[in-house]
Amino acid sequence: MRRGYRNATITITVAVLLVFALSALLLDRLERAMISTGPNGPETPATLGLTYERLKIASGGRVLDAYLVEASSTCRSRAALLIFHGVGETISQWVQVQRLLHDRCISSVVFDYSGNGDSSPPGTVRNLHEDAIAAYTLFQTRFAASGRVCVLGFSMGNAVLLDAYTEFRPAPACMIVGGAFSSGRDGAVHGWGIPRWMAHALPDQWNNVAAISRSHPPLLVLHSDADQANPLWMGQRIYQAAPQPKQFVVLHGLRHNAAFKGPIEQWWAPAISFMESGGTAP
Repeated sequence: MRRGYRNATITITVAVLLVFALSALLLDRLERAMISTGPNGPETPATLGLTYERLKIASGGRVLDAYLVEASSTCRSRAALLIFHGVGETISQWVQVQRLLHDRCISSVVFDYSGNGDSSPPGTVRNLHEDAIAAYTLFQTRFAASGRVCVLGFSMGNAVLLDAYTEFRPAPACMIVGGAFSSGRDGAVHGWGIPRWMAHALPDQWNNVAAISRSHPPLLVLHSDADQANPLWMGQRIYQAAPQPKQFVVLHGLRHNAAFKGPIEQWWAPAISFMESGGTAP
């Protein structure tokens, strides 16, 4: 009996140690795969005829690269949007969006996380949490007096946003969750083909369903029924977990990256209406 008990104890101990080791390896893979990109591209808002400011945002001991485009002072009603972009992207890929927002009297800031574009490395979950707070603090300071300030996450950027939004002071006027995965574990199973049992070894740090269950500003969840990277059911789970006030808009036939390439006007129409209305129905 004692030998059986001892063997069971050894087996359980080894299993626990293996889970911890696997967890560290999977987190390292997650960070390497999802948080680092190459250098920023050549496009700037000036490429599209916009006046802009190149921001350098201090985050911990790192510096984040960002583009700021301000709406015209002649706009009757103005809002401002801080954009948390997706995996494998840099701010140069979002200049068309900044052009569209500018033309609708919405100021914008898009920034590269640590380890992305020309921002300082390394890109880690912890560093991106700090980045979100640093970027929002600067953004809110610049635009608090000029109108409504809102935040938008796209794809992986939602994880960065939702991991930190309860620490934004003061809170934004509205929040948009676009094309999000439900959790890092779900994303690993769907996107990487990792077995569900192995995904449970991942630290549950980027669980958007859990994160959105806290109190939040007026919320718009935006998701396409043709999104193959993060299927519609992921957006539905986020919406269902969120308390009020909230809205859910299903886009039809748009691929995952339609937010910044292709028919961006169609993707952005409900988001712009949401911001213009102050967080009421699009």
